Amino acid sequence: MSTIFDHQPNQTSWPSRECIICNSKAIGINFGALTCAPCKAFFRRNARRKEILESPCQHRNIDLSIVNYMNDSYKIDCYLQIRRCSSCRLRRCFNMGMKEELIRTDEENIRHKQLVDMNRRKREFLKQKQQNKQLSISQCIVNNDVLLHESDWCHLTNIVSAYETHCLKTYIQQRSTMYSNETKSCQHQHLPTKYCTALPMTLTISLCSFLQSLPAFHSLSHINRMFLCKNNLRLLLFPNMFELRQSCFFEPWQISLEKATWELICGPQLFEEFNRTAKLVERSLITDPIIIRLWLVVLFFSSSLFCLYDNYLLLKIPKKKTTIIDIQNIYATLLWKYLLYRHGYFGAVQIYSNLIHTYLQMQRIGFEIGVQVRTRNELLITYETLNQILTFDIRNN
Repeated sequence: MSTIFDHQPNQTSWPSRECIICNSKAIGINFGALTCAPCKAFFRRNARRKEILESPCQHRNIDLSIVNYMNDSYKIDCYLQIRRCSSCRLRRCFNMGMKEELIRTDEENIRHKQLVDMNRRKREFLKQKQQNKQLSISQCIVNNDVLLHESDWCHLTNIVSAYETHCLKTYIQQRSTMYSNETKSCQHQHLPTKYCTALPMTLTISLCSFLQSLPAFHSLSHINRMFLCKNNLRLLLFPNMFELRQSCFFEPWQISLEKATWELICGPQLFEEFNRTAKLVERSLITDPIIIRLWLVVLFFSSSLFCLYDNYLLLKIPKKKTTIIDIQNIYATLLWKYLLYRHGYFGAVQIYSNLIHTYLQMQRIGFEIGVQVRTRNELLITYETLNQILTFDIRNN
């Protein structure tokens, strides 16, 4: 018998304010589904307890085919059964698209708490620095017309969720394939050159999956999409690598292996600049996932981040870039409004300036790495593989 607990509606038909598990007021996308706070907490606690799914339901089954034709009190009874029966509730969570792999592990929770604490200290530092300048109250007042609206919060939530669902999940899957068990004992002085291709390829595929999941990307013409991917995407690998380091848990041997891989790609002299830039990024950028992920989107929808990766004459340049610029303006405005809301005018200016300054430093290092990849014979396969990935993804979409 088909029951209400087995129904899997299309995500595009989700109600905008109701939890799809128990019909209460939703707070946002949690573990891949639109839910309320209690259902979010319930799934986090019980998703890995498979014995709950095996326990029999103590309530009667409800035929889905007649639910829509019954009165409101009957529908309320359906959702009351879900709330009262743990087995029904957990089964419905899985059937409605909630994903166990999105729940952080204990190590990731520790890392997350450290990031939250670091972010809090940075906010307190910025606030204290702002107070030391003895700014008047009138200078810090934000006009009502620039405050975030409900649609803005929904847009921000979708971007953060898309990054976790596509980029983060893809990167973890690719990383588990790249770093096999025998890699733990790999001697870095004899590091296989395959990692020089595998690491940039993993970063490219994960970032590509995130950016190409955005509806704004699919609203563009094929030429515009190809232009953005071939022109802008590789220059965002370094900024995205910073965000991945903040969002993922790395084993010490994985950090060491990644460091050795970049040293092999860069060479000794360039690797020193690479390390200095990485430390500058950690020191300067605020660890707010909304800011960094939205900043990646703003940079991606740029008219040009070209850095001579390919022959410029072979790249089709769109005659009209107004659509790309309009999309970038929308995301840039959203980022600015969020900064004003969280940090006030002067804090927003400082953070925005840091974003621009650190990106310019990363772009310079990224250009030098691109030169290494294009000109060294042992890295030629890396260069050709990245070109193939971008073309393949575009044709897929």
